[in-house]
Amino acid sequence: AFLLLPSLSTAKTPTCIKKMWVLKCTDVPQFDALLAAADSFKADDKLHLRYLCNDSARCAGLTATHITGGRRIIFDYSRQQVTGETMEMLFDLADAVSFTDRREAMRSGAEIN
Repeated sequence: AFLLLPSLSTAKTPTCIKKMWVLKCTDVPQFDALLAAADSFKADDKLHLRYLCNDSARCAGLTATHITGGRRIIFDYSRQQVTGETMEMLFDLADAVSFTDRREAMRSGAEIN
């Protein structure tokens, strides 16, 4: 869990973002959905990584490529105990806690702690 509390004296950070920063990722229902998914991985032997890695369609769907500065970076999530549904739940959690706004505030030099 993380908690970002912006400084009250920060003029760079919009008030609407400051209010969102007191929200912990564990306080939203998307986190509970991820916990339930984690439990299902423990309970269902078919979701063991040795079986997941044998699913070529799953492996292809959990690979992303990012090209920057003429270099290619490959993100291979298929070697993690996740499914496409799990990744969507992670993205939903990031959206629920305004992760993108928080990251951009940090990158722009705003006081976030």
